[in-house]
Amino acid sequence: MDTRSRRHEANSYTANQIKRVLAGSGLNIEKEAESEYVVFCPFHANHRTPAGEINKYSGLFFCFSCSHTADLIELVMHCSNRTYFEAVRFIKSKEVETDIVSDISSKLVEKEEWPELDMAIVNKLYEQALKSDRAIQYFNGRKITQDSIKKFKLGYSENQDMVTIPVQNHEGLCVGFVGRSVEGKTFKNTNGLPKSKLLFNLNRVKTASRVYVVESSFDAIRLDQVGLPAVATLGANVSSKQIGLLQKYFSDIMIVADNDEAGGNMKDKIIERLGSQVTVINIDKQYKDIGDMDDMSIKELDLQFDKSILSMLK
Repeated sequence: MDTRSRRHEANSYTANQIKRVLAGSGLNIEKEAESEYVVFCPFHANHRTPAGEINKYSGLFFCFSCSHTADLIELVMHCSNRTYFEAVRFIKSKEVETDIVSDISSKLVEKEEWPELDMAIVNKLYEQALKSDRAIQYFNGRKITQDSIKKFKLGYSENQDMVTIPVQNHEGLCVGFVGRSVEGKTFKNTNGLPKSKLLFNLNRVKTASRVYVVESSFDAIRLDQVGLPAVATLGANVSSKQIGLLQKYFSDIMIVADNDEAGGNMKDKIIERLGSQVTVINIDKQYKDIGDMDDMSIKELDLQFDKSILSMLK
């Protein structure tokens, strides 16, 4: 039976069956809509925003980025390297859930609610930033590149003379933004921004084993520019939820605290809770924070970590 004829078959599955098939094929569900599961497309280099959708009942896959389509059998064959008949048997085996305890437990866990920011606002502020010499000059002064402005959708509000940084939760849902005045040091956040429940940039780096922890979103962006995975706590206060996220996603945690009392308190709290998972990376006293450093000096932080590991092994 060729691919074209298989695609026209009226296959039907249960939503839970497809969920189990995806899990067994190595595909993580990033979001769940009313009738689709949203995943990162396995047919092209899709790692920033999940572009693939799988219908919960027909199993049909479609990618909004590369336009690839596949039925559930083809998807399983591609993701798990199974033959056609192996894929059919595998899908059939997932009709009945064997782990009843896990199934019951998942139903008892209340789904966390997140406020979703209208992306039209983010896009409007981003377009204003690209057209504003004042905003570009500010980003240049913070050593933020054009690529980072695009990647993080950095924006600018002319009315308030503030630059804006969109903030996503761990699933990549935009839940608000933080703003900073171009003149002075005034900060504003969108109403209801759940800072204590998230880590800035976690959605992009959660698959890394090692992560750098800083306070400021701009500091996390600077680290990202030189290829180092980083998250920001968006302030010196670290919540239990943020500690839990660090513990859940990372085995090696490098703290790069600001050179002030608040930074010291942030560092101490994370060490107190996570202990042996934490390595402290000290920056020279001439710098207030990592954002004051040049790119080469930031890259050397990674070398400093590697040297500290080698000294422990001797």
